[in-house]
Amino acid sequence: MDILLVDDEVYTLRVLKSAVHWEDCGIENVWTALSAARAREILEEHPVDLIICDIEMPKETGLDLLRWVREKNYNAEFILLTCHTDFSYAQQALKLGALDYCVKPVIVEEIEKVIKRAA
Repeated sequence: MDILLVDDEVYTLRVLKSAVHWEDCGIENVWTALSAARAREILEEHPVDLIICDIEMPKETGLDLLRWVREKNYNAEFILLTCHTDFSYAQQALKLGALDYCVKPVIVEEIEKVIKRAA
């Protein structure tokens, strides 16, 4: 399984990439992007099975990227991350077919459980 991590915060990407036990979760390749635009470029070159994406980013949101992924009919599970506990985000994410919605700061063990469930 391949995964794409999308977040405008470099620190969050570094923590996720280094802290999660990817092999134990069945992940072979981990791609990272600092924006939805870069994520789209990666997805067009390297299909992935799972996307973990921040909701609030400059220019485009994680929900925008999720809509685009669904419009393109990419067969990827989607997990959204946010610092906000606003339920309207969760509702929108679920309506667009997201697998899950996690609040930052993400606990590594919890994100690993969600990744294993996606696998």
